[in-house]
Amino acid sequence: MKPAKANEDLLSRIRQKRLQVERFISAELPRKRRLLNMTILGGTLAATLTAFPAVGGQSFTAWLTKTFGLGSPSWQILCGAASISSIVATVATQLLKSHHIEEHVTRAQGCRAKLEVLEVGLTGGQLQAPQATTEYMKCVEEIAFLEVPDAK
Repeated sequence: MKPAKANEDLLSRIRQKRLQVERFISAELPRKRRLLNMTILGGTLAATLTAFPAVGGQSFTAWLTKTFGLGSPSWQILCGAASISSIVATVATQLLKSHHIEEHVTRAQGCRAKLEVLEVGLTGGQLQAPQATTEYMKCVEEIAFLEVPDAK
């Protein structure tokens, strides 16, 4: 294969991979942020809801029950809401960890930068095809977790 053709083929692959990585980052980065926010808010809310009856004691919970005309003691409602908040925080944390979202987003962002460097290096003549190919293959290995849809 001629060197010019090899460069064009490699550039085409780099651009396709960059698009794939960009789509992944665009989908997963907001998901990562949402899950992190759910973890923080759920944990904070759970702590706050349990702190009120703990600090205020029986007089506070009696006042709260009377003020809002609750059918159940307010401490039960606060503890139930705290439990739900804690569950939300726990599930969000587990989803982040079990799906390796943070690690995958970080690796994809690094690969995106490497692919851009390869593209600029090839188009500017700073990199030769063999060296760029080696670096491209390393990058593809780093992001092997990206799912490629079945071609049908």
